[in-house]
Amino acid sequence: MGRSSALLQAVRGQEATRPAGSSSHQRLIDQLWLALLVVPFLAWLMIVAGYQFPVTVNEALAANPSPLSFRGVYPPEAGAFGFQRWTTEQAQIRVPGVGSAPFEVRLRFFGPPDAPPGRVVRLSSGAQVLAEVEVRHGRQEVWVLVPAGLGDPVSGDFGLNLEVPGFRVADDPRLLGVSLDRLTLASRQQGVVPPPSGMALQLGLVALLSLLALRISGVATRIALGLSGLLCLGVGLLVAGGGSTSIALRLQAALALSVLVEVLTYALVLALILRLPDLRQRRPTPNAQALTLLRLAVLLIFVFRLAGMLHPQFINIDHGLRANQLLLIADGQEAVVRERLEQQYEWGTREPVPYSLVTYYLLLPLTVVWGSPFELIKAVKIVTALLEATFPLLFLALMRQGPQRMWGAAWGGLIYAGLPVGYLFFHDGSFPTTIGIWLTLLALVALQWALEPAPQGQAWFRWSSAIMLLGIAIAAYVTHLAFIPFLIVAIASSLFFLGESRTRRQGLILLPAVGLAFLVGWVIVYRSYTITLIQRTIPAYLGLIASEGSVGRGSDSFFGTPINSFPEHLAAHFRLWPVMLAGLVLIVLVGNWRNRFITHLGLGYAALLIATSVAEQWFGLWNKHMVFIAPLVALLSGLGCAWLWQRGRAGRITVSLLLIWLFWQSLSAWGNRVLWYLLPPGAL
Repeated sequence: MGRSSALLQAVRGQEATRPAGSSSHQRLIDQLWLALLVVPFLAWLMIVAGYQFPVTVNEALAANPSPLSFRGVYPPEAGAFGFQRWTTEQAQIRVPGVGSAPFEVRLRFFGPPDAPPGRVVRLSSGAQVLAEVEVRHGRQEVWVLVPAGLGDPVSGDFGLNLEVPGFRVADDPRLLGVSLDRLTLASRQQGVVPPPSGMALQLGLVALLSLLALRISGVATRIALGLSGLLCLGVGLLVAGGGSTSIALRLQAALALSVLVEVLTYALVLALILRLPDLRQRRPTPNAQALTLLRLAVLLIFVFRLAGMLHPQFINIDHGLRANQLLLIADGQEAVVRERLEQQYEWGTREPVPYSLVTYYLLLPLTVVWGSPFELIKAVKIVTALLEATFPLLFLALMRQGPQRMWGAAWGGLIYAGLPVGYLFFHDGSFPTTIGIWLTLLALVALQWALEPAPQGQAWFRWSSAIMLLGIAIAAYVTHLAFIPFLIVAIASSLFFLGESRTRRQGLILLPAVGLAFLVGWVIVYRSYTITLIQRTIPAYLGLIASEGSVGRGSDSFFGTPINSFPEHLAAHFRLWPVMLAGLVLIVLVGNWRNRFITHLGLGYAALLIATSVAEQWFGLWNKHMVFIAPLVALLSGLGCAWLWQRGRAGRITVSLLLIWLFWQSLSAWGNRVLWYLLPPGAL
């Protein structure tokens, strides 16, 4: 009976912890049931309303990535008519989610001059033939009117089939049809257009799953209903938004819904797990609102990162490569993988660079369950997003002695969720970097625990755990070989020079600890590289710096984009204000809380940022140092937001506007990475 009451209280959330009678509890239950009824109806209403607006699709058929799906075509390639996509004898172009209204379709393609004359291309949809056109040499444009009802009534997809006699050319074994160039589709609304039933169901599920995840996390029913309603409204606006030459919004809504249903299902399970500790609570939880915000930050990071990586237009370059490498390691070909990874071409030399496989070893158990590359890629994405979602919990652990502990960690998690660093330089959930930073934060939590007074007989265990975790973090990624020892030495210096007598002793203890941790990391990974580093790699880099002035700063290494200056780095990765706010918070911490670990941790990261930014004038780090410091920038600026939020309405409006702008910037960065695959100036 007690456990059932605790579960009921956990599901009811924050409001159920307030002292109230059974009538108020019943009112909360009634509100929840009403919300569960209202949300699906609202979702259906938004889908119906959205499909009453005309849609325009204008897509280059050789684009990659593309919201369209293809069957019976070859990959895009450069050819006589520009970038093109050749078909086989039978091909299909599928346009997602456009609906069942009548369409005007224009298809532009090319007929090569060396193809035999008299070929006829047949355009059809389902069993209905739309047009038959003789293929001429050069560019052609075919216009057809598609009657209502040919779109899939469930998914809303429209499939355009092409049949054409094939031919072969010299030195090309492929059977070729026509060369596709562009598809233009414009709907002609006639009366009320029924929405696809599948999309309406998916949006209803998205709204319900988001509502339940928010309520279980502790968000009040009205707020959860409002957020779910905004989500429905957003999808409805996407469906109604038509399109342009750069993006067809209705297509993006169709692609996103299936992904959101899957990701929010995982998020619902995660929300239940996060709420499990409340089952043991018999009394109202202190700082319940801050705890709710912390859970929300965890869910947002998980949903944003995973949904962004599972989007159908997300190109699995790095993920596919690393999944295949995992399978090779599982097959006993570790030496082959290591040899390839040692060639870090962006640093301008063919000499081997030490490369750690520690993060690969951590994910090797996944290969036992998922043996194909495609399944393994998805599993790795889920695990990586889940680990990154624990960052707010690690923030909370790092704030054990800090001011505004719960609120600072919660706001820091929200800011980290909105940082665009996850989509820049194609650092898009790549697991070696993410797991390496996760291990670093875990080691710092253990280090803080070791520095605290310990019961008799436990100090050795705390310090051995901290040293071992620091060693593993150092061994996890090649740049950590320099970043982490420098960070710990900077923390030790801050403790010694700015702290009190107790913290000075802690600073002295840290020096041999980081030395032992460095030795552990070196033994785990880098001992086999010792001779190579001394005889080949280090002399090669010193020679490049002496002859060329720097290493790894050439613009030709990554798509002709020059490496950032320091201000460009801050703007590209943090959009400036989190760094500025973190700096102000650090000044306040130094002035008022010199005896707290978070103060010296912040100073250590600040020293690392300065040192790496100076070193980058000679040794290009691209954005590895910016990604490394991102969690602490988020945590410190989270403390600033916690303070601002408590300053009344003006502070709350300021924090809200800053976060909205940050998330919008993150969405833009994601669009550049996923929808258009652009690397804008200043992105590295």
